[in-house]
Amino acid sequence: MTLLRLTFCLIFLTVSTLSADETRSKVFAHYMPWFTNKEVSGEWGYHWTMNHFDPDIVKWNGKREVAAHDYPLLGLYDSSDPDILDCHAQLMKFAGLDGAVIDWYGIRDFYDYGAIHENTKQFISSLKKAGLQFAICYEDQTIGAMVKAKNLAENEAVPHGKEVMKWMAENWFSNDAYVKSGDQPVLPIFGPQYFSSEQWSEVLSSLTPRPKSYSLPHLAEGAELAWPPVESTGAVPKAVWEKHLAGLYSNDRETFGVAFPSFRDIYKQAGVKEKSYGRIDPQDGQTLRESLQLAQAHKLPFIQIATWNDFGEGTEFEPTHSLGYRHLEIAQEMLGTSRKYSAADLRLPIDFYHLKKRADGNETELSGKISAALFAGKTNEARELIATLKEKVEQNPVEPGSKYRLISEPPYRSGDEVSDYAKNRCKLDFYYPAGDKPYSTVIWFHGGGITRGNKEIPVPLRNKGVAVAAVNYRLNPLVKEPAYLEDAAAAVAWVFQNVHRYGAGDPKRIFVSGHSAGGYLASMIGLDKQYLAAFDIDANDIAGLIPFSGHTITHFTVRKERGIPGNQPIVDAMAPLFHVRKDSPPMLLITGDREKELWGRYEENAYFLRMMNVAGHKETTLRELEGFDHGGMPEPAFPLLLDFVEIYSK
Repeated sequence: MTLLRLTFCLIFLTVSTLSADETRSKVFAHYMPWFTNKEVSGEWGYHWTMNHFDPDIVKWNGKREVAAHDYPLLGLYDSSDPDILDCHAQLMKFAGLDGAVIDWYGIRDFYDYGAIHENTKQFISSLKKAGLQFAICYEDQTIGAMVKAKNLAENEAVPHGKEVMKWMAENWFSNDAYVKSGDQPVLPIFGPQYFSSEQWSEVLSSLTPRPKSYSLPHLAEGAELAWPPVESTGAVPKAVWEKHLAGLYSNDRETFGVAFPSFRDIYKQAGVKEKSYGRIDPQDGQTLRESLQLAQAHKLPFIQIATWNDFGEGTEFEPTHSLGYRHLEIAQEMLGTSRKYSAADLRLPIDFYHLKKRADGNETELSGKISAALFAGKTNEARELIATLKEKVEQNPVEPGSKYRLISEPPYRSGDEVSDYAKNRCKLDFYYPAGDKPYSTVIWFHGGGITRGNKEIPVPLRNKGVAVAAVNYRLNPLVKEPAYLEDAAAAVAWVFQNVHRYGAGDPKRIFVSGHSAGGYLASMIGLDKQYLAAFDIDANDIAGLIPFSGHTITHFTVRKERGIPGNQPIVDAMAPLFHVRKDSPPMLLITGDREKELWGRYEENAYFLRMMNVAGHKETTLRELEGFDHGGMPEPAFPLLLDFVEIYSK
């Protein structure tokens, strides 16, 4: 009887799982294969520059100037790089996506269409290795562009369209991995922007089976391709985009649904358009969650996340410096993938990508094994192999001929009591000079309002004889105070406990700094002694504190957590001002120009200086960098930091 029950349960569970998988919406990422960089292709392509921005300009935080508001964790990549394409496919797999809808410009070698075509073919290969599907979103505006440039005669447009569709039918529509609705290949059309409906009917007429096409709602006469609904008047609130999409999903036309992380184009800043298309705020990931929930609730057969990587329109889903892996983690949760792959697994493809590039063509056999394990979804095996590659790579200089080494992402919090989020986020990079000459260390906390951001080794601190510990810490809204302060203290403690293991690091020469929110964290853990005391470290053992434009009142994110408006200042135990004391480490406060800074930021630092003087602290200095705003002030501040480090390292 027990055996019969067990057999019945197993059959029931299997059927239930298959049923759920067969009936849920298939979710794809809308993918742009159009990026080129100088390292791979010899030039920076339009989609990184928009003929306005210059990626050869490297900012203080290591990011290149780019036609985007955010920045990929992978850096400014090239879409013809097979390592990038493999990495993207692996990320999609671990996030639980069914594949990609690839934005495609046809088969003719005109403008960058030929390169996009070749990149698309390569990416399809990567998707298939990952066991994922693909569909093509055809941009028929390409026909108009070719006609306008006299690359294609107007009377050749429809025959050329037929040629394109025939090529797709012969090479892609019949592919087992191509997305189909019944026996019809699915064909999203970003338009129609050139062909009329009659012309499209003629273009598709000779295909058997005929593709099931989806067009943009304001241009469609049949099935619709939903897209983030923006308005040039400005920000689009949730109530507006939700009403628009719910209307599409409820009408009598079949709709290819859409989910999106945000929308914030850079066209106006780049001079491409006179004004922006509009904006949809990411809401720390809630926009993606809510737009995906809406599409899922209507039980649509297909949903695309728009987009994986259109950085120019600010719709990027892939991991970025601002939000890290948050969007992919939301997808894992909502698509049920977290039962198979963890948030930690999401880090593996990018970790491997960076290590492989650092290996610079060496360790090819080991790299091949890692790639195979990732494509097969054998994440534990891949993790062990990546650890081996990491150990080998970190024995080498950061770059050929350099005297510096880089230890990537050692965790500074561990143990069974540490949450999965903390295990993934509480890591640092340690950059240090090799050899037996004693060095000072600068612990650097990134900015971002304690809601976003990623660790960075500031360019002005590289090759300057100092070590840098670049720290990631947990962020609001996933945690609230004092979690991020506890993380900051744990990172400082790690440096105190480990700096001697790397070259000739001196625990008596540890300085703590950071920009904006990072400056606030530096001040708090250096002044409120309880945080480091939890690790048996006296905050007074810090050699110096150098906050760049940090709050000295209670941070605005802490106030937001308590329901206090951002324009209402308070000073309590979560404010550096609350902890002014005579015996704190030496401090160098640096802000931008009081007239260009965030409102009140210079003034609160000036008040902090006065109160430290009142408390009897003799080694607090304030420097105002005239002419520089909040984002621009770090560049001229680093020489001041290095001078301060030199003085207090003696």
